[in-house]
Amino acid sequence: MKKFLLAILCLISVSIVTAQEKPKDKFNGILFGDYFYKISGDSSGSSGQYSPYNKDVQGFMIRRTRFHYEHIFNDDFSGNIGFESNDITKLDNKVSFIMYDANLEWKNVVPYSSFLFGLMPTPAYVWGQAEKMYGYRPVEKTIADKNGLEAAVDIGVMMKGNFDKESKYGYLVMIGNGKGLSPAVSRYLKYYGSLYAKIYGDFLVEGFFDYQAGANDMYRYTVKGLAGYKNKHNEFTIEPVLQYRNNADNGVAPVNPFGVSVHAKYNLSRKTDKDESEVVNAFARYDYFDPNSNNGSVGFRENFINVGIDIIPIKNFHIIPNLWMTSYKDKSPANIERKSDVVGRITFWFAY
Repeated sequence: MKKFLLAILCLISVSIVTAQEKPKDKFNGILFGDYFYKISGDSSGSSGQYSPYNKDVQGFMIRRTRFHYEHIFNDDFSGNIGFESNDITKLDNKVSFIMYDANLEWKNVVPYSSFLFGLMPTPAYVWGQAEKMYGYRPVEKTIADKNGLEAAVDIGVMMKGNFDKESKYGYLVMIGNGKGLSPAVSRYLKYYGSLYAKIYGDFLVEGFFDYQAGANDMYRYTVKGLAGYKNKHNEFTIEPVLQYRNNADNGVAPVNPFGVSVHAKYNLSRKTDKDESEVVNAFARYDYFDPNSNNGSVGFRENFINVGIDIIPIKNFHIIPNLWMTSYKDKSPANIERKSDVVGRITFWFAY
């Protein structure tokens, strides 16, 4: 073990000595929010974003403001730190900021791969393929994120990279605390992994898996897939997800959330410049979600629909009129009615 650690230290020293370049700085950020009007639905007590509001409630929201700084020491070493405010981060009921990114990255530690340590996005979202293929996070989260099946960030270590020079085949593996933004630790770590492959040009597939044990023989794992097509201006994806939650500590039957998301974007207009900059896009999304597919007679199944027009007057600035709707279907014989949440929105989104 001592020889192994010594070899690692030597490699790091060589990398630092042979790459004494002037440090570089990168700063970027994003902001998105909406004007919304609740067209239909009552305060139902469900977990949906607009479920707490009664019909005819309206207002303005800033759903996310993010600042990110990257310090590039040289070609192989960089550090990241980022802060964000969103619609659920509040201190004394006021808008507040949290740290969502704080890590060190060692690039090319093995060919085409990087090693990271710290607080970072998990393979489920930002560094996985789901959000990249979907492309409309400022309008709504991807299905697993939207329904709280995965934490967007975690504290731990990660290896990510590609198996080939052309980046057609890639992977991410991570070991984390499994506590999200919380600094809490326990004896039970969380293990993440994903593999993806670009096939037939613009087609891509990805498989994702995570596992975390708990006290008293409790454990949970998530299986998620992605298949999609994305060229320069149009895209289509399908994303199924299943989570198994074993509740061995209290004798309750396992809870298995299950869902499928389908999304499409089509370019309606673009400029005649060299980059063929997009001006107007149309998009639509449908989600089916059952919070407990293991029980067919308790709870509600959810059907989510989001459609809109993406207007891009200048690069990285979007104005997006869209309709957000979730309907509910009672699984019990009682056929309990829960009114659909229907919300009209104008979403504003810019990046810099």
